[in-house]
Amino acid sequence: MDSTHACRIFTLIAILLVGIGHQTRGQSNVDDQVNDMMETAIAHMNDGEYEEANLTFRKILKLNTVLPDELSYLFAETLYMVNQYHNSKNFLDKYIRLAGSTGRYYSQAIDLKHFLDQEYELILVCKLCDNRGYRLIGCDVCDYKGKLTSQCFYCRGVGINRCEVCKGNGVTTSLNAFGEVLYQTCNDCQGKGQTVCKVCHGAKVIHEECEVCHGTSKKAGNEICDHQPTGNSKVFEPIKNNGHASN
Repeated sequence: MDSTHACRIFTLIAILLVGIGHQTRGQSNVDDQVNDMMETAIAHMNDGEYEEANLTFRKILKLNTVLPDELSYLFAETLYMVNQYHNSKNFLDKYIRLAGSTGRYYSQAIDLKHFLDQEYELILVCKLCDNRGYRLIGCDVCDYKGKLTSQCFYCRGVGINRCEVCKGNGVTTSLNAFGEVLYQTCNDCQGKGQTVCKVCHGAKVIHEECEVCHGTSKKAGNEICDHQPTGNSKVFEPIKNNGHASN
């Protein structure tokens, strides 16, 4: 190996090492940012400021980096406390799946799961909310009717179409055994050259089920349904009573 070739190899190695160093320092900076933001979120939780904690956790998720398993539980608890039960369940399931029974917050996670199950039992029988717990409101997309009315696409709102058999002529033609052309009244349109639209059946409009409310005339609003468990005075205790730890 000549000295020029060796010099090029050493130069390439040096460039790679510098790049790896920059990448490592960059990841370290992101990890520090995550830790700082998690401490902020935990402080909000300990102060009972769950809406603030919710906003902080969402900012952490936007960092697009690998996050500690504990964040899934802490965010699940926060979401429960702001009544976002559906999202809370998703993050709680994620935490149990990732951390398992050896997870730091496993016992608290089981308690939280119990209270979420209670909420979902109420949601399933409640006629005022959807299956995620959001209170139902009138669907303004279909004007509270459950159906959408629009001009028939096939006849363009006319209610009739040109006869497909006679092409609008009212008669059909055929040849007899002698090659003579025979004219016959079209049986499909009875000689009118037009037929009732086979899509709207002459109504000129079509009615379709509303894609938002699926024909129920109601859709989920932004408000969480305010039903509460009955016959059980026990209330979920956030783990702040046991002391949240930031690391």
